[in-house]
Amino acid sequence: MDERSKLLIREMVAADLPFAASCTAGEGWASENFATVEGFYLKDPPGCLLAEANGQPVAICFATWYGKSGFIGELIVRPEARGKGVGAALLNHAVRWLQTRGAETVYLDGVLKAVNLYERNGFRKVCRSWRFLGHIVGSLSPHVRRMAASDLDQVAVLDNSSFGEDRRFFLQRRLEFFPELSYVMVESESIRGYILGRGGEGWLSAGPWVQSEAGENPVVLLHAIALKANGRPISLGILDINHQACELVQSLGFEKRSESPWRMALGPSCDLGASPQCYAVGSAAKG
Repeated sequence: MDERSKLLIREMVAADLPFAASCTAGEGWASENFATVEGFYLKDPPGCLLAEANGQPVAICFATWYGKSGFIGELIVRPEARGKGVGAALLNHAVRWLQTRGAETVYLDGVLKAVNLYERNGFRKVCRSWRFLGHIVGSLSPHVRRMAASDLDQVAVLDNSSFGEDRRFFLQRRLEFFPELSYVMVESESIRGYILGRGGEGWLSAGPWVQSEAGENPVVLLHAIALKANGRPISLGILDINHQACELVQSLGFEKRSESPWRMALGPSCDLGASPQCYAVGSAAKG
């Protein structure tokens, strides 16, 4: 009996979350901590998958369902279980689960070493999902203020119209955890843009960063986030097809990271989060 025949893929329970967090920590993903994996679990436990080999947990994957779209993230196989088909089995289980719920296209951000795995299992490259790193001077525009809970209705509508699916749960959770890194652009009493960030010791990530066509210069939102940088470099994830956003941050001195993943898709569409209004993605695990 080979390793795959002994493999059990099941829905996580709350007691599995520390293992999931240890997997992301083992990959050096500082931003994908316990609070992050807990967020996936609180939103939709059936999409939180764990693989066991011989009764021991060896891999995790989170499948986020957005209606006609799905997003796969945090597909991690522990080093001792790699090369045995575990990753492919877990990936295909997640895809089938999303498709069963009605997802027509499934997306992911594939790290370079895993691109071949995803292509062998039907995914195609859409574009690079660039990671930019840099510093910018902090400042606050008269049109920008801290986001409040009462702003969420307008923010969710703006986000849905640009991203293409409903991410309100994740937006609200980001605001609750990092209120000091949450800003909106307000003009004529209407929210024209927003940016959410998260950070920890030595790191600061900005995104989602969304701007309506009616808003002023979107860079003022990034300047607001930079007020809280305290010397930390700011990380941004931007799809290569958003030329305007890529050119903007490069003009500010941000540099592309060579290890940036590929945005990949399985299904007929490739436009989730591809709107030019989406200046920065929310995370590699959920778009």
